[in-house]
Order: sequence, then C-alpha cells, then structure tokens
Amino acid sequence: LVGGDLDNFLSLHGGSSNAFTASEDTCYYFSLSQEQLEPALDRFSRFFVAPLFTAAATDRELNAIESEHAKNLQQDSWRMDQVSKLRFNPDHPASKFGTGNKFTLKEGTKAQNIDLRTKLLEFHGKYYSANQMTLAVCGRDDLDTLEKWVTSKFSDVPNADVPPPEAAWAGKIPPIDVKEAAKTAYNIVPVIDE
Repeated sequence: LVGGDLDNFLSLHGGSSNAFTASEDTCYYFSLSQEQLEPALDRFSRFFVAPLFTAAATDRELNAIESEHAKNLQQDSWRMDQVSKLRFNPDHPASKFGTGNKFTLKEGTKAQNIDLRTKLLEFHGKYYSANQMTLAVCGRDDLDTLEKWVTSKFSDVPNADVPPPEAAWAGKIPPIDVKEAAKTAYNIVPVIDE
C-alpha cells in the first residue's frame, strides 16, 4: 500500500479517519459506509503490520502536531492541565510537557543532534507490540464474520510481548510530593469566558 491509501479509500466511501494521543495511549479510528468495512480494515491493519514511516509522512505528522498544539494554546482545560504539571515531581513523566510542537520536535531534536525519525522508529520497534494494543470493530455484520476479518488482517501485527512504557517508572518514582506541592498556589486567568 502507498501512503494515504486508507484516507483516499475512506474519502471515496463517505468516511474519515483521525487519531489522538492521551497521556498513556494513542487511539486511531475511522468510519465509513458499512459495505466497505472489510477492505477498510485491510488498509487500516497495514499501519500496524507494515508501517511505512516515510520521511514525508513524518513531516506531515509534524505539521498535524503543530496544528493541534496551536489549537490547544487557547483551550483553558489544556492550559490548566499544563499548569498542574508544575506540581508534579520533575523526575516523573506526568510532569513533562503534554504535547510537542514542530519547533520542539524538529528543531529541538536537531539542535541536540537527535534524528527524530530514527527515534520514532526506535520507539515503534520497542513499544508497538500486539500485546500493548486493543482493537474494537463495530459493524452490522455478525460477530463471526467480524472476528474472521480481524483475525485474518491483524494476526500479523508483531508481538514482542513487551512491558508497557510505564513499567520503567510506575511505583518507582513518586508522581507528587504533596507537602511540597501544597506550598504553591496557582491562579489561572481563563482565555475563554464560559
């Protein structure tokens, strides 16, 4: 498959796709007309069985991240979440910046002599394993048919039986020092009146 094949297919059949990354998980999803679910699943599975990771796709994703970051700057809930990170133990992952932007991910890594695409491939190789993934499929076909499609298309997702990333720090690094955090109050001025 070529890059953009899923999106082109979905567009031709009244569908769309998107993704989001939360604090511990990334969710990829799509929808389209029911009649095209099986071929869409086949295309979708390729992201996990044989991802392309082209330099052009990496650059496109950087632009999407930049757009998402710019949108977040004006959302009070996102801003409050970022301020709350100031209370966390700086050695704990919960204290880290919640999203990147094109500057931090491209220019920042370049300034540190880090090749972003290489790091992306390393992360993928280390953590994108079937035992760390969950798949949910909704369709009007019977369960046996849906299960057959899923099994045939997703069984080749590599399973390295790796522990989740949080295994490196969970229970080892305290997320917050309550006494220290209680010493500082933060007043947040909303950007948007509700």
